Amino acid sequence: MKKRICAMLLAISALLFICACGRDAVSNAEMPETDGSVLTAGPDDADGSAPAEGGKDILPKAKGELSLLYHMQRQYAESFTENGYYYLTLEAERLSDGRDAWHLMYMDFAARQEIYLCSDASCSHNTADCTSVFPTDEFGFSTALFVMNDSLFILSKEQDHDGSAVMGVLGDGSGAAVEAEPTVLYRANLDGTGREKLYTFDPSVTVEDIAAGDGKGLFFITKKVTTEEGGGFTYQTSAERKLVYLELGQKKETALFSMDFGDNIDWDIIGCSGRKLILYGIDFGRELSEEEKHSEGSSKYEGSSGVFATVDVDSWTLHEIYRKKKLLYEAEVDKNKLYLGKDGEIISVDLNTGASSTLCTVPDTQLWGIVDGRLYTRSDKDKTLYFIDTETGDISHCGLVDRSTGSSLDIVAPAGEFVLVIYDSDVTPRKDGSFTVHGYRYALIEKDDLFSGRDNFAPIKMTGSGL
Repeated sequence: MKKRICAMLLAISALLFICACGRDAVSNAEMPETDGSVLTAGPDDADGSAPAEGGKDILPKAKGELSLLYHMQRQYAESFTENGYYYLTLEAERLSDGRDAWHLMYMDFAARQEIYLCSDASCSHNTADCTSVFPTDEFGFSTALFVMNDSLFILSKEQDHDGSAVMGVLGDGSGAAVEAEPTVLYRANLDGTGREKLYTFDPSVTVEDIAAGDGKGLFFITKKVTTEEGGGFTYQTSAERKLVYLELGQKKETALFSMDFGDNIDWDIIGCSGRKLILYGIDFGRELSEEEKHSEGSSKYEGSSGVFATVDVDSWTLHEIYRKKKLLYEAEVDKNKLYLGKDGEIISVDLNTGASSTLCTVPDTQLWGIVDGRLYTRSDKDKTLYFIDTETGDISHCGLVDRSTGSSLDIVAPAGEFVLVIYDSDVTPRKDGSFTVHGYRYALIEKDDLFSGRDNFAPIKMTGSGL
């Protein structure tokens, strides 16, 4: 799923001039410290944090811990089990009826074999009745996969362009609603059979590229996206941004509360802990115009702060846990801890108390992920990885890189005592030093070998290109 996401974003960026208004646009900005005061908001507050409908008894009584299942911008999808890994192909293929379709592929960890997710040995995988076939006229370019409760969920949706800016004036004028196909949630068995359309969202709303679950249901963010014009650009902006809960048993959607807590912060979900969502946003101290949000100037960051907070999905209470002076490259959440990279240090923040401490110092502090309780960073010099034990702060160096390109190993999914990685690529070098990529080669590697940098890969036998 990672490679599909990256290629999709590159294709879109070739068509649009996108000015990011989130953390990536200001990852190196200097920001002054603020007082770090605690924010709280309940369902009866008049600051925009009240629930959109319903009451406190709307969530199931048997409440499980939350899990982040999908986040496109963080390039994360829990589309795996301890037995195998699922992904949709990036390139569509022509079916026998003339339509185009993606294919659902599966990597069996025990057999070390990639297959079309189809149990019919005589199938050519080129008709719509094949369980591996996903026609592009039914499943959008931003379709997401994730696993929960021994079921495979497929979220068919179009790309969310909220926050994008296109040069020129488009459409019928400012304030026009953005038309899109409705987002549809499907569910299937883990072997691909029994695919059913589970729920269709209101076509007038956009569902963000993120999903969380608690075993009984799924959490999404919905919003109304419109176009605004100004300064020679057409912007896509959103309003009525809500956290909604889809109860799977009754197939019922309920709006829990507004994601606008009256603080002028565009909150992004970055993780889960217990029954809390972990949020990140920039506090500018004031409301910005759309032109300011999309501008590349640094003046809008004067007096601003990067803020982390938690919001309890049962009590609807927002609680600030950490503010920082400099915006960071990346943050990771694991259990009840938040980890941040800052000035050569990895900082650990307790999500319950807000207490922070230095876990360790490392040569490179751009966090790229976490696997089996080990944070990992990537060296900009040689693309190798550093693994950090979150319990002890001990650091190990992994000198393994992609065998053909020298780029960093791509850690794809945990696999019991192993980790699934992209360890090699099928490429053609270009004269400028870049590569034309034709495919990726996957392998399993024991965790200890990965953390220690021992070249002991067990390759997956590929059926397709791995794209």
